[in-house]
Amino acid sequence: MEIPVGLRLPRPGGCPEARHLARERATALRAAVARLPTRCARLMAAQLDDPGADYGSLAETLNIPRGSIGPTRSRCLACLRRMLNPDI
Repeated sequence: MEIPVGLRLPRPGGCPEARHLARERATALRAAVARLPTRCARLMAAQLDDPGADYGSLAETLNIPRGSIGPTRSRCLACLRRMLNPDI
């Protein structure tokens, strides 16, 4: 499962300024995820914590039907995009 570019957490490395900016972006992303409705916050946090998790393991971890992961994820990402970039 691929996480959209805007949700990928920064990899360590680079110059100190780049690392600082990456940490600020990651902090802002985590704060926005925390403001999402509970179901979305849990799903997005689970994907950030384990980017390689498949829908089956996410469904089991979050105790929601596997078939609802994709549609829920889509709605949650749309909400997150609006929160992070209200001009879109």
